[in-house]
Amino acid sequence: MHWTMTILVTGGAGRLGYEVLRLCKEEGYRVRAFDLPGVPWSHVEALSVEAVKGDITNERDVSRACEGVEAVVHLAALLPPRSEASRGLTVKVNVEGTRRVLEAAGADTPIVFASSIAVYGVTAGEEPPVEPSHPLRAYDVYSETKIAAEKQVAEAGNPYTILRIAPVAVADLLELPGVVPYMADQRVQFVYVEDAARAIVGCLRRPGGAVHNIAGGASWRMTGGDYISRFYGALGVEVEPNFSEEPTAVDWYDTSSGGGLGYQRTSFEAFEEKLRAVGEEYGLR
Repeated sequence: MHWTMTILVTGGAGRLGYEVLRLCKEEGYRVRAFDLPGVPWSHVEALSVEAVKGDITNERDVSRACEGVEAVVHLAALLPPRSEASRGLTVKVNVEGTRRVLEAAGADTPIVFASSIAVYGVTAGEEPPVEPSHPLRAYDVYSETKIAAEKQVAEAGNPYTILRIAPVAVADLLELPGVVPYMADQRVQFVYVEDAARAIVGCLRRPGGAVHNIAGGASWRMTGGDYISRFYGALGVEVEPNFSEEPTAVDWYDTSSGGGLGYQRTSFEAFEEKLRAVGEEYGLR
């Protein structure tokens, strides 16, 4: 029965990792979180899950984390902009770290791998939506390493699911970056963090060879300018965004293949309500 399974979540102390741990607990799985010793752990420890602190680049740490697990959710990765600062470190974490997890978990252990829509490269000049069959085109270090890691997962022999996840949205007071990483008139489609986690946990019940785009659904399809305006407008914050002058690897996505996962539960309008509540909490509205 699935609730007797022990699930390892690498990168378990991150925002998405925390939501995956929480939902796994709700589903009745035994859960083990693996992440760096130096990251904040208090929110994870509050869930009363097993915590293994270590480094994805350390073979002994990864072996310890994988011991006795019956499925792995592999989230641990270096993300932009940190991924672009050192190609060597990013390859070590995103590619070699994935190989270590696959080796330590063993060939029969199902793997749910969190990839990224970045693997499609810049698609702004193409007709939307982007389908999972779209060619993979590296355009930075992060996308290059995610493509390489996907290949490892697909070829390892494990039952696997690869999820190409759109940018993840959280209902929090976020500082506007110096340069917004997409153009004002570019197509963007995010996914609410809890919905992304729900897609990941749903895959634990459906092991085996699928590749899905994970994004928020029709209500999340808009332009970059609309997204920033509505996000900060709901918070009650006035901003003067400085958008990228070149298109980047965000677009609208065909999510139909993952429809059976039932994860698209938060419309953008519902997300705006969450942001309004945050704005009120901080006295911004």
